[in-house]
Amino acid sequence: MSTAHAAPTRPESPPAPQAAARRAKSCLVVHDDLELRLKLAELVREANVSAPTDTMSRSDFDRLALDRVRAYGAVLLILEFVRRDADENPLEPLSRLHRDLPLLPIIVFARGGDERSAVRAMKAGAKDYWPIHSVDVSELRAALQATTGPLQTARSVESELPSLPKIAGYRLLKKIAHSSSATVYLARNDDAPQPVALKIQALKGRHSVSTADRQRFERECRILASLNHRFVADVIDFGITDDHLFLAIEYFPCGSLRERLKNPVSEADAIDYARQIGEALRIVHEAGVIHRDLKPSNLMLTDDNRVVLIDFGSARANVVNANITSSDLRTGTPYYMCPEQIAGHDPDERGDLYSLGVVLFEMLAGALPFRGKNLGDVLEAHNSAQVPRLPPHLHRYQPVVDRLLAKTAADRYPSANHFIEGLSAVSPKPATGAGD
Repeated sequence: MSTAHAAPTRPESPPAPQAAARRAKSCLVVHDDLELRLKLAELVREANVSAPTDTMSRSDFDRLALDRVRAYGAVLLILEFVRRDADENPLEPLSRLHRDLPLLPIIVFARGGDERSAVRAMKAGAKDYWPIHSVDVSELRAALQATTGPLQTARSVESELPSLPKIAGYRLLKKIAHSSSATVYLARNDDAPQPVALKIQALKGRHSVSTADRQRFERECRILASLNHRFVADVIDFGITDDHLFLAIEYFPCGSLRERLKNPVSEADAIDYARQIGEALRIVHEAGVIHRDLKPSNLMLTDDNRVVLIDFGSARANVVNANITSSDLRTGTPYYMCPEQIAGHDPDERGDLYSLGVVLFEMLAGALPFRGKNLGDVLEAHNSAQVPRLPPHLHRYQPVVDRLLAKTAADRYPSANHFIEGLSAVSPKPATGAGD
């Protein structure tokens, strides 16, 4: 990218105090790689933020007087988490800046970070965090408008988009996920200090539900709210209005297993994650709830490397009788769907175990077991294709994967507890000391 396409052409020398004062709501991008910071400045421009964007190297930024830094509406720090030869903590620039200017909005863009990096960055003072390779322009627009736009409160999102659903007692802060049937927002309850993930689904047209479906949704949400298990998300609130179904659960800033799978997962982590997922399924199945939509985006990660099950299919898949033949492959759901669900039957707990088999294979092999050029190819592969082989060094797990991905439910593990036992039987035993 040439500098002719970047917003400003004078970022390398600190702006004069008078100019900085006039651009009190401008943004500053900081990184040593000129091309990278200009690309990020271009993303800011695409986000249609009216304020200009300056860019600056780390050394120039370190010499910049605090009064000049304070004049910016937001500072966008590109931090490196992949350099192994650096003595400096990658979060040190963020911590130092937040300590000196605690009210300044700081947004972190990470190279090589993971979910733990995100948590540490937020704790160190970041207002928001993105992997540099997966910046969503619409989300960036919302984040920057909250700091550089004329409306700087959470209500700015609502006033910008008056068509957003209204759920009594909740303020929508930003959209964090979307599918063809529902949208998930980061939201705040007027009576609670912590934000929640609020899933809202319109109940119109093909999404309308019967009285029996409404009653089952409410019954199963009450069951889930009573579980209180470390591998199952806390259900904080739920309800059905005339226009919407909504479900509020605890918010997980570390992101989902889907983001984690953008990078290779070690054998140890894959087996640990699968065991945790199996334990979560055991808990919900014993409570009489079937998930029906198990996939990486519904498995959230915590800063202590736990996997937490969210977005129960009982709150969606059976309440909404969606036509899977029109599913969008971008949602990912058809890749994890069991054959009986494809055939239009209501799956039992063994359907959840089939989906777990897809997730386990994906974690171990780094690829989905059943793929295709279109939706029909994927569904046909679930119905008839042989289970692919794992890499030779992971061959010990093949019998577990084969049984999870059996085409007929009767050939799979009969319960999540049986799966956990089967996985433990083939997993390497922890090393013990000579004195044990």
